[in-house]
Amino acid sequence: MNFQDELNSYIRAGYPLLYITALEPARAASAIEKVCEGINGGLSCHTWKVTNGWDTTGRGDDPDEVFANIDQYPNNSVAILCNYHAFIGENPDPVRVQSFIDAYSRWKSQDKHRTVIILSPIYKIAPELERFVQTLSYTLPNEEQITTIVDGIAEGYKDIFTWETEEHRIRTISNASGMTEDEVESSLALSVVKSKLNTGEAKIDPDIVMEEKAKILEKTGYLEYWPYPDNLSSVGGLGNLKVWLNERKKAVLSPKAKEFGLPNPKGLFLLGPPGTGKSLSAKCLSREWGLPLIRFDLGKVFGSLVGQSEERMRMILAQIESLAPAAVWIDEIEKGMAGADSSGSLDSGVTKRVFGQLLTWMEERPKNKLIYVIATANEALSLPAALLRRFDALFWVDLPTTSDRKEILRIQLTKNNQMSDELEEVLSKVVDITVGFSGAEIERVVHSAMFTAFNADEEKVSIEHLVASAQKIVPLAQLRKEDIEQSRAWARERCEFAQAEEQVDLKSLNKSIVRAINLN
Repeated sequence: MNFQDELNSYIRAGYPLLYITALEPARAASAIEKVCEGINGGLSCHTWKVTNGWDTTGRGDDPDEVFANIDQYPNNSVAILCNYHAFIGENPDPVRVQSFIDAYSRWKSQDKHRTVIILSPIYKIAPELERFVQTLSYTLPNEEQITTIVDGIAEGYKDIFTWETEEHRIRTISNASGMTEDEVESSLALSVVKSKLNTGEAKIDPDIVMEEKAKILEKTGYLEYWPYPDNLSSVGGLGNLKVWLNERKKAVLSPKAKEFGLPNPKGLFLLGPPGTGKSLSAKCLSREWGLPLIRFDLGKVFGSLVGQSEERMRMILAQIESLAPAAVWIDEIEKGMAGADSSGSLDSGVTKRVFGQLLTWMEERPKNKLIYVIATANEALSLPAALLRRFDALFWVDLPTTSDRKEILRIQLTKNNQMSDELEEVLSKVVDITVGFSGAEIERVVHSAMFTAFNADEEKVSIEHLVASAQKIVPLAQLRKEDIEQSRAWARERCEFAQAEEQVDLKSLNKSIVRAINLN
């Protein structure tokens, strides 16, 4: 059900108080007025702003007079209060709160029915008033609306601009998803201006549109665009995971896949010890599949006011939907969902309700929109089964095997311009002494060796530098053997393994092995 239909239903049902969040309040107000025009031959609609009072009279800018003013309008009318949350949000005047409650009873009466709409970009209301309010959201433009805007602007520049390819046009439309109509129009205009200044040729550049969207997402504080230049070839090891991802790559954005009957992929859950490449794989996957990567910080959803966390989650999920097609990365999801399986005594059940919203959305999100969820977790034992069922696959990303460690070393040395034929011949020595090291710890070994070589005025790192660096590190796997082994045992019954080789024997880890290495 779209916004207009939903609002129509609430007004006809006699709801006296609605709270509508809208990132484009002017467009939302116009949509509300249009709905009012179609009900019972047209309902009178009046708008209040603290700057100039009521639009019909130009009077009544005092927020404490608003309720009495509403009573003066005809029965079965609609009043829009713009940004009235500023007066009934945190720590409001108790007299104003009581006046609000008294007015609510009057608006609800059969002979004096009125619908009052609080219209605001954010949700903020006193706990005492929470139960009186029904919330709605004026959603961002859908793909069809964005297409109309993009094509309209392109038509306006038809004398100086043509699309390079149809893919160019489609990518522009895709990159503009998740933006307001004003933001879409502004980003397209900026693209034309920048390209004209930089190249002398006016064109619409989808990359500039994406850059503008990234800036907008950062302002929300909940979603963040993560551009990443590398693909899966920059990830060492994880052979089984790479095969699985490559098998599905062709179908991700293919119209033929839909004709074949393939559903949109839902998501991937990567579990394993810290530093094993879970986050790196998430970043590279989006690049490999051609999907923009949006990081969702789940921990920032929770607010102090009653209902605030749930409203934030609803708003964020709606925004995520508008970004399709995209990959959404939830890093260390277990931290954001801490307490979701509890009775709720610690947080009055807020975490459990927010978690329930996420699960419901993952199950019921629109089938025609590709939102690929990539979740990562370091701790597997506490994860609810209801969450795990929402993904296409669960992969356990274990500590690097022998061949994985060699590949990671080679990638890190090459990336840092330190690889040489001499090192290639003896690289196995470093591999042998880094048993139990994570990918992140191997990266630390290389960086530390580079500092040593630089301070010694050496041209490149040597095997001696690498070994000395490795000897200084006690891997996390050695400090947390029991925890990792317990999680690994849990994963054996529930997950596919990302590595193709045998697992590292944690019981055999011994730092003295590192000390005894013979470089000769």
